[in-house]
Amino acid sequence: MPVPAIRPASTSTSPTLAVRRRRLPALTFAFALALTGCGGGSADGTDAERASAGSVDDAFGSVDIGKAERVVALSVSDADAALSVGVVPVAMTEAPVEPVMPWAEETIDELGGDDPELFHWSTEDTIPFEDIAAWEPDLILATGTIIGKETHDQLSEIAPTLGTAEENTPDSWQSQAERVSTVLDAKDQGDKAIDTAQTAIDDAAKDHPDLTDRSFLVALFHSPDEVGVLTDRDSATVQFFSELGLTLDPVADKMADGSVPDSLSLEKLDVLQSDILVGYFPDPTLRKKYDGVPTFSSLPAVEGGHFYQPTDEEWRGLRSVSALALPEIVGPIAEKLDTAAVGS
Repeated sequence: MPVPAIRPASTSTSPTLAVRRRRLPALTFAFALALTGCGGGSADGTDAERASAGSVDDAFGSVDIGKAERVVALSVSDADAALSVGVVPVAMTEAPVEPVMPWAEETIDELGGDDPELFHWSTEDTIPFEDIAAWEPDLILATGTIIGKETHDQLSEIAPTLGTAEENTPDSWQSQAERVSTVLDAKDQGDKAIDTAQTAIDDAAKDHPDLTDRSFLVALFHSPDEVGVLTDRDSATVQFFSELGLTLDPVADKMADGSVPDSLSLEKLDVLQSDILVGYFPDPTLRKKYDGVPTFSSLPAVEGGHFYQPTDEEWRGLRSVSALALPEIVGPIAEKLDTAAVGS
C-alpha cells in the first residue's frame, strides 16, 4: 500500500467548474435510508425496469443492476470512469489539487446536465453517508479507493456499491474502466476509452525510448524534515511510469517489507539513488528549502538534472490515473521525464 505520506495537500491552481454545494437537511442515517428506497447490493427482481445491465463481481460479492441514472463516485478516478462512458455523477469526490480536474470539467461541459455535487472525505469514518443517501443514488462507485467490508455494507444499504476487484487493492485504470463501463451498460464506450488511453501511453513510450529500463522513485516532499516514498508496485502511479518503460527502483521493495524506512529523515535521503527521481512539493517554498539540504542537493538525480517535479495538476493525474485523464496527461509528463532521463 502507498505510505500515508503520499497524500497531496489541497490547493487550487486554476479556475474550476462552478459546482453547487447544497446544504443538506440534517437527516438521521436511518431516515436517509428510508428516503432512498434502496436495498443492498442487488437489484429488486420484481422491478422490471431494473433488468440487469451486467453483473460485475467485486471483493465483497457482485453488483447486478439495471441502467444506472444517479451515480455517486467515491474517488476521483471513479468519477472519471463514469464520465468516460457518458455518465455525469450526481455527486463525486472533490479532487485534492483542484475541486474538479480539467479533463473532468471539460467532459461534464460536453455532456451537459446538472453539475455534480462535490464532497470530501479522508478516512472511512468521514464518508458522508447521510449526504450520499440524500442524493438517492442507484449506484455507488468505489473501485479507485480502498474501503473495508463494513463500509461497503453500509454503502450497499443505500444503493448497489461496486468496490475494488480485490480487497485492499485499487483497480488498475484498465480494470476500473472495464468494470465501471460494464455495470453502467456502456461496455463499447468503455472499450473505446481504454483503447484511446492505451494508444496514448504506447505512443508516448515509443516517442521516448530513453525512458526504457531507467529506474525511478516517487517521493513526496511534504514537510521540511521528512520525505515519503511510494512503494506499492500495484499503485496506479507506479503502473503509469512502468507502462512508459521505467522500472521501479529495488529500494522500494525494501521499503515495502520494512527493511528500509519509507518515510525518510533528511539524514536518510541518500537511499534515493534511482536514475530518475520524481518529487512533488505540495508547498512550492519547500523546494528552495531542500535545495539547501546537502543530502538532497548531492543526490545523483538532483545533481545530474534527472529530477522531475510534477505540477499540481500532473500530480493529481498521477495519483488518480484513469482512462479519461491519460490522453491529457501522458504526453506532457513523458516529455518532462525524457528531459530528466537525458539530464543536464
